[in-house]
Amino acid sequence: MLIPELSRRKKRSLMIATDTILVSLALWLAFSLRFGIWYWPNRDQVWIFATASILALPIFIQFGFYKTVVRFMGNKAILEIFQATGLLVLLWVLAIAIFLPFYLDIRITFPRFISSEIIFPRSIPILFWISLLLTIGGSRQIAKSILSRPKTNPTSKLIRNVLIYGAGNGGIELATSLSHDSEVNILGIIDDDKTLKDHFIQDLKVLGDRTEIKKIKSKTNPLEVLLAIPSMKRNQRKELVKYLEDKEVSVRTMPSLNDLASGKAKIIDLQRIDISDLLGREEVAPNEKLLTACISGKIVLVTGAGGSIGSELCRQILPLKPSLIVLLDHAEHNLYSINFELTNLKETLNSDTKIVPVLGTITNKALVEATIKEFKVNTIYHAAAYKHVTLLENNIKGGVLNNIFGTYNVAKTAAQQNIDNFILISTDKAVRPTNIMGATKRITELIIQGLSLKLEAEREKEIKTTQFTIVRFGNVLGSSGSVIPLFKKQIENGGPVTITHPEVTRYFMTISEATQLVLQTGSIENDCNVFVLNMGEPVSILNLAKQMIYLSGHKLKTKNKEGDKSGIDIQFIGLQKGEKIHEELFNGEHFSATEHPMIMRSQEDFCSWEEVDKILAVLESSNNLDQNDLRKLLLDFSQKNNARN
Repeated sequence: MLIPELSRRKKRSLMIATDTILVSLALWLAFSLRFGIWYWPNRDQVWIFATASILALPIFIQFGFYKTVVRFMGNKAILEIFQATGLLVLLWVLAIAIFLPFYLDIRITFPRFISSEIIFPRSIPILFWISLLLTIGGSRQIAKSILSRPKTNPTSKLIRNVLIYGAGNGGIELATSLSHDSEVNILGIIDDDKTLKDHFIQDLKVLGDRTEIKKIKSKTNPLEVLLAIPSMKRNQRKELVKYLEDKEVSVRTMPSLNDLASGKAKIIDLQRIDISDLLGREEVAPNEKLLTACISGKIVLVTGAGGSIGSELCRQILPLKPSLIVLLDHAEHNLYSINFELTNLKETLNSDTKIVPVLGTITNKALVEATIKEFKVNTIYHAAAYKHVTLLENNIKGGVLNNIFGTYNVAKTAAQQNIDNFILISTDKAVRPTNIMGATKRITELIIQGLSLKLEAEREKEIKTTQFTIVRFGNVLGSSGSVIPLFKKQIENGGPVTITHPEVTRYFMTISEATQLVLQTGSIENDCNVFVLNMGEPVSILNLAKQMIYLSGHKLKTKNKEGDKSGIDIQFIGLQKGEKIHEELFNGEHFSATEHPMIMRSQEDFCSWEEVDKILAVLESSNNLDQNDLRKLLLDFSQKNNARN
């Protein structure tokens, strides 16, 4: 049986036996070195050696020698060896002094071929200590080297050739973790600090800066580049990723510093380059006053709490110390998941916030009214909505019921109960909509604006009313149904990657940034304006697909070469029903800044409540309309009051 396969108890016994022998060996070596001969003790002198071995065992146990996993032995273990062996030598000398009638001038009888008596040399303890460090410490370093060597895996079909990008602490820790993986071959380290070239860091050579990657790729295929600089700024990461695009290398990255610090991820948890790295957006620090005004000490209701946006809202709301979070969702599994996650997060934060999950739909008017009234809600973040464009094109009545009448139920109850704040999560597809999803969301905007106008007379009398807020933004990364997961899956399956149109563009923002801005928007004073998040420049979906293909280590299929079947193909499947080539964020050109640089106020005309009420009445009696007539009706209604002149 191989030593690594022994039980922990047997390994410990083997180490104790080995150390006992090595202590005697070190003492013998000390005498031999001092006298310049192969020193052999006689029968009376053997106990001097036995004393050293007997003293060693309790000292080594006390210093935790047999609790340390040799394979992962670090600097602390080396220091302990240094201290323990020093203490052993000291106690050994004291033992000799106590039990013999002499101290350092001891006379020892040697074999007949040496003079019968010589003086015990003062250098023996020092030589003994040095020998102990060499034997005890050296044996462990040898064992560590052998045990840490990656084992060959006969079932493995592919050894991954990797380069670690970054010679800092992140790169060193990553290299240490990967050194135990039998399927990883670390070629070396890449770092843009040219002074480090040809230096060695933990046995790994710094091969040079990023320009070396192309040369290495020409000799090694496939090749992975592992980004190990978690502190790198977003714009620097974007520039680096852009450089690596056409190198046909697979690129993975370490988790962010925040994820590492919070314990959400470990150094070894490598992940594909996220689209957020391609966007290069630096998130603006939040305005703490805006962030907490609607939440801290308040009772907060999140509708659609189990969805992509809703769940992230909950994660960011909890640390802001509301007194109660009410989670409303109709999907049992999603509601269970976010409730379980928040309960664990609550313990981590040592939070006093209460969490109440409510299973139900916003189309249930009685449930909505009872929930808001029972829990005395102060703030509502309304994220519940059907948002899949293609799905709603074939389920128009379901979209009308949930998105329009569900929102009406929540907003009307909020107004009746005079809650403090109601924040509607809207979408860029509500601007001049061409599909059912956008049309229903635009009508919900009109409902919120109409309700706000209806309450205007009461506000003029200085009667407390609900502040209604609409927040509009584009695609968020990581949301369900996003094009990004689809592209990832298609690339993993070898293609093709499907795109509707070569010129299609979309706005993108990380889900955490969008959610953080939504929370701040609810605290900005307004007359039910539409707030629009600064999404930056629209992103070409074609370019995005190409980047994802390249950074996965693949190349585009070359169509003009006959018989060339390598690479990932991109296919254009045509725009889907109601889909735009370019999305918009504003219903016109009239907008102004707010107190937050990433939040803009769009100046758009309102529908009166009377007009909105008529729209709702028509839709409520539209059950007999077929899909096409209902679709036309929705698009007509959603075009009302698109922009202020």
